[in-house]
Amino acid sequence: MRILDGYVAREMLSPMLFGICAFTSLFVGTDLLNLVTMAVELGAPLTTVGKLFVLRLPQIVVWTFPMAVLLAVLLTLSRLSANSEIVAMKAGGLSFYRIALPAVVIGILMTCLTLAINELVVPAANAEYTLTRMEMRGQTLPRITRNVILRRYSGNVLSWFLYAARFDSELQVMEDVTIVSLKNGKPEETTYAPRIIWDETGWFMEDGVSHFYDDSGRTVTMRFAGGRQPVDIGQKPREIVASQKSPDEMNIRELARHIEILKSQGAETQKLEVDWHLKWAIPAASLVFALVGAPLGLQSHRSASSVGFGLSVIVIFIYYMIMTLGSALAQGGYLPPILGAWLQNIILGIVGMYLMRRAASR
Repeated sequence: MRILDGYVAREMLSPMLFGICAFTSLFVGTDLLNLVTMAVELGAPLTTVGKLFVLRLPQIVVWTFPMAVLLAVLLTLSRLSANSEIVAMKAGGLSFYRIALPAVVIGILMTCLTLAINELVVPAANAEYTLTRMEMRGQTLPRITRNVILRRYSGNVLSWFLYAARFDSELQVMEDVTIVSLKNGKPEETTYAPRIIWDETGWFMEDGVSHFYDDSGRTVTMRFAGGRQPVDIGQKPREIVASQKSPDEMNIRELARHIEILKSQGAETQKLEVDWHLKWAIPAASLVFALVGAPLGLQSHRSASSVGFGLSVIVIFIYYMIMTLGSALAQGGYLPPILGAWLQNIILGIVGMYLMRRAASR
């Protein structure tokens, strides 16, 4: 049985590598052309284009790994079926589930690999890509930044965070600012100020109010009406703008904390919650595509390569069409974020299990 598993896995390797290269080329082509055109117009060195190209690859492979799994499963099982090897395996007493097991295991392994890349590599690469592209275009960091969040950690535990509804980097002013200091995960001090301004000596809050909490549950309130009080933020204005990240530049843990802080301020987080669930749902597409591809791969006995490639394109189109629709509905509030982000996996997963059961009953 191990020999059979190894044989099927080896047969999947070549079409999977081909799929990664083919689908990645489709994504990279247009972006690379735009980058080269921009570099020529702006007189930027081609080394910068090469850097942007490399920085973009991690995000692209997160999208293309599941596609490659689908293509590999379809091409491999189609070829084995066309050569009557599937018939021979069944004649040897193997069930369809047992024959398809290596494909499903590879789908699980690729899901784990894609999730690791999406969590450990993609956020930093996307952040550097955005900064490098702005520098190439001669752009500066934006003047107005909304929903600014700064954090401090003691070890791996959040010990301090700041939320500002609006930050003007030119005037060097933060508005509607809340600062929370935590001890053992519980608030120790909460400060609110309508404005915090920067001068050459540091940050100062205007008309602030602080609440101190002791172990007995009592609260002590101090108001600074009409006065200015220094506040230690630890970052200069330009550093604050540079530290703000988009959801694509955050890992799962960072985005979850970002959402939690925004919720505590009463901000709308529907779109961010969809983005958080997609960080799990997109890597899981490798397993879903393996479940769909295994029974579909047995359907074609002639022209296995062309039919397999065609089927993969159709399934991928359906998957991303459902994902786009589900995400849009969730962002608009018509679906819960978790359902909107996972809708394509749920639908195609059910279809895949139905096709698997149908193929096994033949």
